[in-house]
Amino acid sequence: MTSSHWEVVGGSDKGGILVREGSSLKSAECSTRLSTGAIVLELERAGDRLHYLLVKGTGPREGWISLKVAGKDLIQPTSLPEDRPAFLSQQLPEHVQNAVPEGRPFPSPVGRCFGKEGKMKMLYLHGGGVSKTIAQMQLNNTFKEVPMKKSLEWSIWTGPHSVPLGWNGDFSLKPFGPDFSVYFERLPYANCQWETWEGIEKSVQDFKAFLKENGPFDGAMGFDMGGEFLVHIANLATEGDTDLAQAFRFLILFTTTSPKHLSPMGKQRCKSPLHIPAVCSWSNSDENHPYLEYEELCLFIHKDFREVIVHADGHKPPSLKKDQSAFQRFVRFLEAMQQGSAFVPSDHEDNSLRANLWLPLSRLPARSLKAAAKRLLVVTDPMGPGGDLLKYIEQVKLLKSKGELVEIEGAPFRATSTPPRPIQRLEMLVDLCSSTSEMFEKAAGSDIKVQSLTYSEEQKHFNWHCKMEDVPSRQLLSKDIIDDEDYDDLVKAWAKELLASLTRDDDMALLGLGTGGYIAFALARMLLEDGHEPAGLWLVNPPLRLPWASCRMPGTLKACPVHLLVDRDSTYGPGWRYEVATCGPFSTATYEDLDDLVQKVIAGVRSS
Repeated sequence: MTSSHWEVVGGSDKGGILVREGSSLKSAECSTRLSTGAIVLELERAGDRLHYLLVKGTGPREGWISLKVAGKDLIQPTSLPEDRPAFLSQQLPEHVQNAVPEGRPFPSPVGRCFGKEGKMKMLYLHGGGVSKTIAQMQLNNTFKEVPMKKSLEWSIWTGPHSVPLGWNGDFSLKPFGPDFSVYFERLPYANCQWETWEGIEKSVQDFKAFLKENGPFDGAMGFDMGGEFLVHIANLATEGDTDLAQAFRFLILFTTTSPKHLSPMGKQRCKSPLHIPAVCSWSNSDENHPYLEYEELCLFIHKDFREVIVHADGHKPPSLKKDQSAFQRFVRFLEAMQQGSAFVPSDHEDNSLRANLWLPLSRLPARSLKAAAKRLLVVTDPMGPGGDLLKYIEQVKLLKSKGELVEIEGAPFRATSTPPRPIQRLEMLVDLCSSTSEMFEKAAGSDIKVQSLTYSEEQKHFNWHCKMEDVPSRQLLSKDIIDDEDYDDLVKAWAKELLASLTRDDDMALLGLGTGGYIAFALARMLLEDGHEPAGLWLVNPPLRLPWASCRMPGTLKACPVHLLVDRDSTYGPGWRYEVATCGPFSTATYEDLDDLVQKVIAGVRSS
């Protein structure tokens, strides 16, 4: 008996069936029963025990139940409820299903509407370097037209680390001071590949004391680092920190990122998608962080619990208006939380595009290669640096000459730092995109055969990227973006044509440079379709925004190892599209210069 959805048919004489917190019959009982007639979604199975998510009915939102008791069915297979979008139950290939990590129920408080007079008790955490006054203004702006705003009781918890006016370079906030604060400091600078969150341990301890005195809350809303702190709290609670259990029932996250792979905080990334209802909202035109960081964060929320809302208001909580789809979906979420109903994500494109994507993946080990000699196919950038990148460098140099581009070495909790050597970084990117296979051939030695592709003149002049004026944020370059959906079919046609001249086997590793990374990604997919698994895929500063047709299904590279390399000083966003593409090993690393890059790639291929 297999089904993705089940109806509770037992327990009619007891007010429903018993729910436990774990798969074991000895695990703790939940305080309420799952109602007869309820519809649940199967998350996983352990013998005759089923881990479910409540879709319709009353009872614990998530837990473990028995299929039978004394030979009688407690639940029976049922069809998909009409109000549940079909994309949430799409069947995934078996190797992808095995990549879903075991989830844990979120330790929500029992009950709802914990505020006075039955109001929802809400908590807000602001962005970095602002005051409680500004936080209140942000709340007023976002909830101005929300119909249930009077039934929300707000508390604001400011960061425990004081910072001066101008900490973030914005001195216009003076009228709203003097008490500006943060929850942590981004070191050595924001969006750095190894960015750490200095001071977050103190914030966690202070928050525990605040929670003990003021909790629990119905919902917690965070903007920027406030949201990042809340996700960190939710993750700690899920992992078993009893001081943080039953802190809140749901999250609202505006412009929220997750710790970087290479950060000291990287070990504290979520170990499985969080099972807590959450709105994840951001603007692609955000000027403070690459929006790909926000895209990545929402993948750490289980798809059945998240409502994704992309807005157009830049780096601030959105101004929600009644005539907007974003407003309607936001209100729908709040109404479900207020009523205690089981939340089901809407069928909006913001949800459906990423419905089958999550982080992290449970990964397979790399396979052992049989051949002593290895092949490395270098996929160079077909268009070189491109005119837009060269034009952008000239603009940056002009700003430097006018004194408008200033490099700042800040001090923790006094002034933020800026990325170092921006012009040199861009010039190295030009060199990378102009590189050939020759520098890899010289370093390879006799045990690695280096090959390269030859592009036609037409291919060399084809521009894969958006125009420079269409780049939504200063945090990105046009070479970071390939967003034309038709280009997925085009790149596969290129890959088929380029592979025609190559001998295909399972010992060939692929290396993509710049835009060549997207072509190498397509080559790997085509090789797998032909039954050949590449020895590995190395991608150096590849485009980050790809057509959804290229990345909306996870595991397209099966168990092929993927290694992402970016230059050390970059504020390059996360390569999550490549990360979810493989169920095999995935790694991220940085390089100091092109010589360092060559050595790291050759060493990686040699050890594979």
